[in-house]
Amino acid sequence: MPDQPRLVGRSSSHFTRLVRLFAEELGVAYAFVPLHDLASRDPADYAGNPALKLPVLVLPEGPVFGAENICHALAERASQPARIVWTGQLPDLRARNAQELVWHGMNAQVQLVFGMQVARLPAENVYFAKAADGFRNALAWLDANLESVLRGLPAHDLSLLEASLFCLLEHLAFRDTLPLAPYRHLAAFAAAWRERPAAQRTAYAFDVATPG
Repeated sequence: MPDQPRLVGRSSSHFTRLVRLFAEELGVAYAFVPLHDLASRDPADYAGNPALKLPVLVLPEGPVFGAENICHALAERASQPARIVWTGQLPDLRARNAQELVWHGMNAQVQLVFGMQVARLPAENVYFAKAADGFRNALAWLDANLESVLRGLPAHDLSLLEASLFCLLEHLAFRDTLPLAPYRHLAAFAAAWRERPAAQRTAYAFDVATPG
């Protein structure tokens, strides 16, 4: 379909999964175009994103850069309106801090995976050691505050906070970065979200290039 959105991303990326999760929850069809070479420095491979980052949603009117930005664009294209709690609608300081720490964790995960697993840089480097310490601290804070944060959310069908947190937590096991077991509340949250059909349809995987 010529007007169907085209999503450029990676099935192994938690930012891409967040977008795909929103598309599934909202019933928005799209064509998925994986980027196989994450080391590429050509903006054309990133659908024109000058920052060389994914995901990118390509619409007839132009590209949309960034996961949260794309989630808004998908919500605008949904045929049935949904009650969505966006970052700006979080009800209190604790909830807003939770979202900030989820974004921090997602970015730290990129830092650790790209630096150590893709670029093969030494894990003992202070750049990665500090990132790992901050990541653990953020997960501990989220685990301690999750129940009260979720109780305070307004009635909704979907929230960016919960969806992004789930994508982050699932990515820990997928990329074998940090164990989730020490964080009891986070582990229970992830297990519950894993039962959602949209979560099952967007499971992490490594994209395989087609020969030829």
